[in-house]
Amino acid sequence: MSEPRRTTAWVLTIGDELLRGEIVDSNKSFLSERLLGIEIETTRHVTVADDADEIAAQLRAAVASARVVLVSGGLGPTRDDITTAVVASTFDRPLVRRPEEVDRIRAFFESIGREMAENNAKQADFPEGAEVLSNPLGTAPGFMLAVEGSLVFCMPGVPRELYRMVDDEVVPRLRADPQVSTPRGVVRARLLRTFGLGESTLDQELSDLSDEASGVVLGFRTQFPDNLVRVVARGADAATAEARLEAAVAEVERRLGDIVVGAGDRPLEAIVGELLIEGKHTVALAESCTGGLIASLLTDVPGSSGYLLEGVVAYSNEAKVRDLGVSAADLEAHGAVSQPVAEQMARGVRERSGAELALATTGIAGPGGGTDEKPVGTVWVALATSDSVSARRYQLFTDRSRNKRLTAQIALDWLRRQVQGLELPDETFPRLRGTPRGTRRGTGA
Repeated sequence: MSEPRRTTAWVLTIGDELLRGEIVDSNKSFLSERLLGIEIETTRHVTVADDADEIAAQLRAAVASARVVLVSGGLGPTRDDITTAVVASTFDRPLVRRPEEVDRIRAFFESIGREMAENNAKQADFPEGAEVLSNPLGTAPGFMLAVEGSLVFCMPGVPRELYRMVDDEVVPRLRADPQVSTPRGVVRARLLRTFGLGESTLDQELSDLSDEASGVVLGFRTQFPDNLVRVVARGADAATAEARLEAAVAEVERRLGDIVVGAGDRPLEAIVGELLIEGKHTVALAESCTGGLIASLLTDVPGSSGYLLEGVVAYSNEAKVRDLGVSAADLEAHGAVSQPVAEQMARGVRERSGAELALATTGIAGPGGGTDEKPVGTVWVALATSDSVSARRYQLFTDRSRNKRLTAQIALDWLRRQVQGLELPDETFPRLRGTPRGTRRGTGA
């Protein structure tokens, strides 16, 4: 019996719109991440135009190099959706129409009250011998074709359809494939989400932990406003890889302390939402410069009705006075972007809503409105509890959208810290070393 070939993968994403920059290609990173989770390493990412010759050339190269080839895009009903036809011609497989898939596509349209256009029927054409991959979220089924010792998976480019298909159809097939092997050993990985240090600073502080010889490698990427640290560990067997991973993750968390907000790919608002539900906390929001962004982020998370009671966007001074009880005299004396106003906004929305916790934001998002005393990017964040109000000033950037997003993230991080018993940060953003991290309130640490 021959030795199984080393399991590596190529990822091909197809579409003119990707090369023109009209769409950010997030599919490649998702696919590689899922493959790594089942110990398959991606060795190449390729983006290809809607050109039959180019697609065919890359398919041949991928099959010659990798056991697994993941392809996204080009499965739609229009004339530029040519992936299926090119795969069939490249590997000398005739196209075969599956009547049951035509019926499924027609039923999908009927379920949303629409009539199927006849060109949708081409989505039921597959290369001979292909296995159909179900798509419950759209009209384009995918397919898997075993060819020349490789498994070629073709999937739609729409992210939510692709994600579902990978988890439900692709990963189970790869797990069951007897040819999947990892002669370099077992791989385990974990993603840590951090907020507060720049990517280069993270790399500098953790540089000695990344060492191929020890079986641990760290990777970094920015997902504004967060930075992500991926810890990858290898071992001759699962137990060794997992032990190395746990030890490396523990050391990363020890060094970074409270700037590690969670593990996995969940955003901060989801992490905060889980903490609020676990602790049975309730929250109210008073937003000025963020314009309702914090409320939007929190309500993107299912179950947010269990903790978010109210959100007030008090953009004008009049609204701050009328809806939140802010002192007109303090507005006159200190301005809307000030500690007294931020504190009164938080206190006011807490009293109005009856929430346990209340956040407030006020600032100069830009590009105009700044002064020497309060330049663009000056923001105040305040947090009110039953017995205190805390406020901090931050000096951010000069870009309006980044200032709004970063202010919202700071506020969400305050919620995380409050419910976890961590100190609220005094530093401006990005943070600088020299202050203790992971300090718990009331410990005197």
